[in-house]
Amino acid sequence: MNAPDALELLYDKAKTGTECAVDDFFYEVLEVVSLAQGMNISQLVDKALWFRDNPHVSRKGLGYSMFIAGFVDSFYSKHGTSLDLCSEASKIFAEINYLDGVAMCSVVTGTNYRGLGNIELAIQYMTEAYHQLHKTDSILHFTIASGHQLADLYTEAGNYTEALTMCQEVLPLTELPANKKKMFDARLLNTMGNVYAKLGNKELALEYLRKALKQSEELGQSPVTARVLTDIGGYYLLTRDFPQAIEHNERALAIRETLKLRNAAITNIINIANIHALQNNTDEAIRALLPGYSIAEDLKAKAKMLQIMKRLSGLYEQKGDLVTSLAYYKQYNALLEEQNNELHEQKIKNIKLFVDAEQAMKENEIIKAQKEEIEREKKRSDALLLNILPHEVAEELKNNDSAEARYFSNVTVLFTDFIDFTTTADRLTPKELVSELHACFKAFDDIMGKYDIEKIKTVGDAYLAVCGLPLEDPIHAEKVVNAAIDIREFIKDRKAHLGDTTFDVRIGINSGSVVAGIVGVKKFAYDIWGDTVNTAARMEQNSDAGRINISETTHELVKDKFEFEFRGEIFAKGKGMLKMYYVV
Repeated sequence: MNAPDALELLYDKAKTGTECAVDDFFYEVLEVVSLAQGMNISQLVDKALWFRDNPHVSRKGLGYSMFIAGFVDSFYSKHGTSLDLCSEASKIFAEINYLDGVAMCSVVTGTNYRGLGNIELAIQYMTEAYHQLHKTDSILHFTIASGHQLADLYTEAGNYTEALTMCQEVLPLTELPANKKKMFDARLLNTMGNVYAKLGNKELALEYLRKALKQSEELGQSPVTARVLTDIGGYYLLTRDFPQAIEHNERALAIRETLKLRNAAITNIINIANIHALQNNTDEAIRALLPGYSIAEDLKAKAKMLQIMKRLSGLYEQKGDLVTSLAYYKQYNALLEEQNNELHEQKIKNIKLFVDAEQAMKENEIIKAQKEEIEREKKRSDALLLNILPHEVAEELKNNDSAEARYFSNVTVLFTDFIDFTTTADRLTPKELVSELHACFKAFDDIMGKYDIEKIKTVGDAYLAVCGLPLEDPIHAEKVVNAAIDIREFIKDRKAHLGDTTFDVRIGINSGSVVAGIVGVKKFAYDIWGDTVNTAARMEQNSDAGRINISETTHELVKDKFEFEFRGEIFAKGKGMLKMYYVV
């Protein structure tokens, strides 16, 4: 009996709803899908989706069908729909206490978050998946897959020792009798080669990469062969052997184009362009990148589009074509904001799904082990939300779908704006104006990050930031004054270099209490209000070019840390007479 006939027989048996038959069919489907990586599997996916359209036959089959659809979508970088499908499948598997099924969903969820650029979340999901799958090893190729992917993620995060330890832990699993088809052995060997390369052991790196290439070619695993060739190209790039680096990327590109793995092909296109750029072949690099941009745009592969836009912007800048460079950079910024918003919304959606899953298990009196699993899911959901909002606000938002503002008694607020902004703007073209604003505000953002200061927003040419929230900081005033000094020096140096084509800045600082909270119901914005904010604005309005004007309240907090020039009492609109000090 040939493979298609055997699969058809398994399919017919599975449609009876018998659990063993359902497992046998979907285990085979998982193997085929894993090997094919999205190629020519539409009929197979249709068979899997029969269980979605007939949910009464098998609850487990329904979960499998959603998972398979999500698994396939992940190959095509349809991260949003893949995450949704895997979340739904995970809920179903949790309800029937199929923990390996939940873990498989976590593997694909981790893969999606990796594709979206969130390595931290990807590691979280993949770690939980690996530990659960390794408890049973009932789906051994998925245990090996989750292990090598976790090692890949550690490598990407720069944790090379941890990555190597994971590879060494997983390697013995490939020798187990159940690992007959050797599906992910080449991928694991490839990962080990990459890790040794990062650790500087070039001999072992090349040895394992060549082993991976040989095994993938012997097993006819063309997609894996392309992956290994790509990484061997990376090895040669590391050793500065540019001809070999290009040759291996071109071989990988040819395979991926033949297999119509267009998203993966973009990686080789980017690599080839980067190698040309390293050799100062700027025109060659641009010619290589442009077809990749068209493919990425067609596939809506935003992560790849972002890479290409940023690279093209830099390359055109090297050529001296600043107009084209700026155009790509603006597209890059707009798309980056769009992707961040989508990721944020997806996180909120997943949190609600996890909470729903917990409630469903309580209602069905799931066994203790399952309750513990859901509790871990809930903690993970809480952690996701806490990455976005302060703890109290996050709790309110989860419980009530809304959150009230919070009061902070000890913070320091910084305001800046550019003097004669309109006059300066008149001397610049719109593109030059946007570029200069971006350069200044980017520098301000970096300075805020240096001192753990929370940027609140920019409004026109004004910049607002605060220190002391959402976490209290005993030296909030000192940090803000230091940041203001850095801003003053940055603008001073830039003014000396660019003259009238940049701005003069004035800075105002005040300390006290504020109210802070979220604004909006979809794309949250964190903001602050109160008299402290208004007074900081008055400090800024009564400052002069290149000066840092602080209030008496702030002065009392930092008077022993810096030198000051007392200005006396000065009238401030809406405030009356206020003592003010310049930071010397």
